[in-house]
Amino acid sequence: MLFKWRVVQIARHLIICRKMLLLSRATKDRAFHHSGQSKVKIGSIDYPIGVMRFFGKRFRKSSAAGLLCVQMSFFSASFAQTKTPSNISVVTSARPSISKQQDFDEIRKKGFAYAKTKDWELANSAFETALQIKPKDPLSLYGKALALFNLQHTSDAETKLDAAILILSRTKDNDPLLADSLVLSGVIAAVQNKRSLAVEKLEKAIELVPGHFDANLSVGQAYFENGQIDKSIAAFRHAVSIQPGNLKARFFLATALEREGNSREALKEYSSMLRISPTSVEGNLGLGVLLLKTDGDNSVDGLKALQRAVTLDNQLYEGQITLGRTLVRLNRATEAIEHLKKAAEMAPNNPEPHFQLAIAYRKLGRRADADTETEIVKKIHESRREVSKI
Repeated sequence: MLFKWRVVQIARHLIICRKMLLLSRATKDRAFHHSGQSKVKIGSIDYPIGVMRFFGKRFRKSSAAGLLCVQMSFFSASFAQTKTPSNISVVTSARPSISKQQDFDEIRKKGFAYAKTKDWELANSAFETALQIKPKDPLSLYGKALALFNLQHTSDAETKLDAAILILSRTKDNDPLLADSLVLSGVIAAVQNKRSLAVEKLEKAIELVPGHFDANLSVGQAYFENGQIDKSIAAFRHAVSIQPGNLKARFFLATALEREGNSREALKEYSSMLRISPTSVEGNLGLGVLLLKTDGDNSVDGLKALQRAVTLDNQLYEGQITLGRTLVRLNRATEAIEHLKKAAEMAPNNPEPHFQLAIAYRKLGRRADADTETEIVKKIHESRREVSKI
């Protein structure tokens, strides 16, 4: 049940929220992106810009960590490698053409600068202006699609991406940008619940750029959601090999290994996360829950890891409920109550925290409080039965 909740958490990372956040932050905990590519911060987590988290029904059980939004990004590497059409790149005698090119470059540059600061309306406007000058510039089409996606104009974003992909496929002179475009296009396909198409696009991006971190991580998540655990693990391992210090990739790998039943390897990955960043919330949470599962309630290291996790982030439902339940079983009811109350606060319609609170209160001789919690559990179950009849 605990693991199931955490799987839902990953799916939640996989869910695309549409409100993309920007590209910033260089290394902190989840240092994503190779080749100097930018990152986006979504909620409390940084993701590489081209990567989409999707296919999920994550966190239906709890709003513990809040809604996770997707991060799409433009890549500085793609920008740097974009080639200027030959008819305007070396013209020295036609001053108007040079001026026009300079204006275009400046406008496009501003578009990506606005994207970095999450000024999506301004970014959208800048890329629109750039496309009025050069309607078939693939990088401007990509930037426009990125802005439109963040503005929740998914269909329009898809149209721009289709145009960019067509141009890049024909010219075959910028595989990194084509790969980035395919990743964003794959995310859009996922938003439209076209899972097979999304996987197809992500796999194509990997064919073009095997070391594309975002594509490998995203396709791993897609496989995971589709129940293709072996392929998911392989993709996550590849992502980790590309960016060994990326905590999110290791977290996904650990969770997939845990789903496969390979607790030993999963523990290694959670431990690796904590060697990289001792304050990793996901690392402490994963390690704590799995140690309690494999070593039992008396696992000192498991309890310590969980306590660190909820100290770092007290909105972790799984951390709070697991810690509370374990402390109840260890006859440390007084300590358990604090965590169980927090869990009940985060998931008011989940009977489990109230059920555990009832047990804790009985152990402390607080019968009235125990009866109150038991009544809440009954009402929740009755409410669920009524809903199921509709």
